[in-house]
Amino acid sequence: MRILSFIFIILFPSYLKSSYLDYIYINQDPSINSFGQTGLIQTPSAETMGEGSVYFTFNKNNIWKLGTLTVTPYDWLEASYFYYRPTDLYFGKLKGKFLDKGFNLKMVLGFKNDSIPNIAIGLDDFAGTGIFSREYIVSTTQIKNIKITAGYGWGKYATGYQLDNPISFISDNLSNRPLPKSGDGQGGLPTYNTWFKGPANYLGGIEINIPYAKGLKLMAEYDPFDYNIFSTYPDSNLFFAPNSKRAKDSDLNIGLSFPVNENLMLKLSYIKGNLVNFSFSFGGRYDRDRKKKEKFQPKVEKKLVNTKKDFYRSILKNINKNNDIFLQTADLDEKNKKLKLSVSTSKYINPIILSSRTAYIAMQTEGFDIKNIQISQINTGIELNKITYKTSDILSKKTTLPIVIRNTDIEKGSMEYLEHEFQPKVKFPTIFSSFSPALRTHVGSPEQFIYYGLGIKHNLEIQFARNFLLKSEVGYNITDNFNEKVSRTDSPYLPNVRTEIVKYLQESNTYIDSLQLDYFFSPKENFYSKISAGIFEPMYAGIGGEILYKPFNQNYSIGMELYKAKKRDYDQKFDLLDYDVYTGHLIFNYYLPRLGIITNITYGRYLAKDVGYTFDISRKNKHGFRAGIFFSNTNVSELEFGEGSFDKGFYFQIPFDFFSKSYSTNHLNFKLRPLTRDGAAKLEVGNDLGGIIFNSSHSEIYNGWHGFLK
Repeated sequence: MRILSFIFIILFPSYLKSSYLDYIYINQDPSINSFGQTGLIQTPSAETMGEGSVYFTFNKNNIWKLGTLTVTPYDWLEASYFYYRPTDLYFGKLKGKFLDKGFNLKMVLGFKNDSIPNIAIGLDDFAGTGIFSREYIVSTTQIKNIKITAGYGWGKYATGYQLDNPISFISDNLSNRPLPKSGDGQGGLPTYNTWFKGPANYLGGIEINIPYAKGLKLMAEYDPFDYNIFSTYPDSNLFFAPNSKRAKDSDLNIGLSFPVNENLMLKLSYIKGNLVNFSFSFGGRYDRDRKKKEKFQPKVEKKLVNTKKDFYRSILKNINKNNDIFLQTADLDEKNKKLKLSVSTSKYINPIILSSRTAYIAMQTEGFDIKNIQISQINTGIELNKITYKTSDILSKKTTLPIVIRNTDIEKGSMEYLEHEFQPKVKFPTIFSSFSPALRTHVGSPEQFIYYGLGIKHNLEIQFARNFLLKSEVGYNITDNFNEKVSRTDSPYLPNVRTEIVKYLQESNTYIDSLQLDYFFSPKENFYSKISAGIFEPMYAGIGGEILYKPFNQNYSIGMELYKAKKRDYDQKFDLLDYDVYTGHLIFNYYLPRLGIITNITYGRYLAKDVGYTFDISRKNKHGFRAGIFFSNTNVSELEFGEGSFDKGFYFQIPFDFFSKSYSTNHLNFKLRPLTRDGAAKLEVGNDLGGIIFNSSHSEIYNGWHGFLK
């Protein structure tokens, strides 16, 4: 019976697809549902926010505050990180100061046939303290205006009503839920010994689109929680206030949700029969262009010339009019009717956009019979690639993209541009200077989700040669709340290589973030190198280098980095402290272009002189949005590492392109670790060689064809 019950509850929504519901169906604007909701009120659904999305949700009522950051690299995979603060809980003698955090994970199985419901498997708070530890299997189906969700929940979902585990037929070990095992008392490890074990409870609810209400939805769900044990440890140091409103008067939660726009969703609900609950979600999807880009209309002067010299000068003049592309060299092969140009850019990430635009601008100068035009991309003096178009494909408006792709040759860089006939004189050193807002943050503290400082930053770059650069970032802090944070440098086992970060944030309002000198070169075909010296980051200065082997027609790269780092003084000027360390790693990177998956594995010595590996996996879509997770394991024990047991976290990267009508190579970067610890701490060196040498493989270039002449 339990097997049949389990199958029925998961597939239950599909049985409701009958004609008597047809009368509530209306033709809806698809944009109403563009804001994907991942759950009902307190319980999950078999949906995600949508591929390439990032949303922050804040939930508040009289007994807790809950903030959740959710990232969805795929339609079928959703990961989130939450901070939870119960306002009615005493932490020793302090009321409302307890703060818990954790990770959630959801995987969704969807079907092309709408008559089959989506099925989701989820793990909430699956590593760490286990305060919210719970698992679920639910299904969701859309029936005209109605979404119905039904399934089972374990762990904290089964603190109220309980029934025998419906999947215990798999193994008798699933019948009872043991205490979680997590990190030798330090927390932070996956509590897999408890997953889907013990009693279960029903989960379910309904969501109705209200006709003609601009996306307003009515929600109702079964509330599975006992709130008196929902959010606290069995620990005498943690207890609810005597006047806490934890008692539940009803198992029915009801609520309304309203999409203000595609970026903001509001929810108002009434939970457990006696508590008003408010939440909002804010964010966006980055699986498509957010801003329509300005139409490619270059400033060019059409000209007929008779000599090579005039031809080169005319091309240089036209390209310089479009100050986001910089001509480096040119060479005209009259015999083979081929023009070769090398260019650099600080604006375009996509090499197809760069090369196709350059080719179009160059062909506005006439006078020579040119059948093919080759564009090579130069970065820090290194030729990354060579893309050769037929000029007819560039100039004809009737040529389709598949034909252009078939006619185009994509080759590896060879430094051939140094032998080109036309070499415009570049006056070195060249200086680029700018001011920008400065945001300094410390995320992952036990006391508070984020500490921040706001100020202004001066950015300077001096190019002594194409491949010899000096970059600096000097900031001035206007306001911050760093003094509210206590520095926790309490490890008796490891040098305090990262846990003193708060001292650096507190010490000085004027600070040097970096002052780094870099020399780039390619010693051999498919090999790339960098030598760096100076102030690398807020905490460390040093000297060292990197070497990278990246074959053009393969999807992997192998690298090595080695640095001698010395700890900086807390005022972040030029003084150094006594601590120094040799740190370095072997690096293996593999790219799956069809899936957009990037896997990076490093092995070596970290700042605290511990030895181990870091595993990083991410997904990058064709528009440049990237989301990933990482974890590290070194030769320090869980006890030596301290709270959290091992280093881990997640990150996402959003190109500025999404927020602008023009293109940009800059990104909005966010990286979160639950805790700042000294184990597995890496040196952060600017101008990462792997990033500089991007667009130096066939698959990286091929993925950019959507940008042809865009």
